[in-house]
Amino acid sequence: MDKIPEYQTDKSSIIKKYYKPNYSILFNKIKGIQTPVKNDLIIALMDGTWHSESNLVRLAKRQQYRYMGIVTLGTMINSLNQLLKSNYVEKQIINSEMYYKISDNYIGLTRAAYNRNRFNLKLG
Repeated sequence: MDKIPEYQTDKSSIIKKYYKPNYSILFNKIKGIQTPVKNDLIIALMDGTWHSESNLVRLAKRQQYRYMGIVTLGTMINSLNQLLKSNYVEKQIINSEMYYKISDNYIGLTRAAYNRNRFNLKLG
């Protein structure tokens, strides 16, 4: 991360440097997801580690989404990537099984969106 000189630590210079308008748009899109199974999927992936396809399907079936299978999971991941960002959920094949995780760039933003919604916090 860039070091900010002490003379530039006022709020306006920090906002100019780090505020990205597309992050607020993405934040609102994450907040606007209303499908319970997608919300549960994002909450499961929010820890930032790789999760296998079979574990995510097992988690979804435990949450009473009995119609959930590997094809449905893949479709939901693709729809999340189309809705939010093309690299929001990363995919990787490890030992001939598909693994998923939220991209490191968006974990903090996702946690903020879900915590704000869950606890109804008002910022500012």
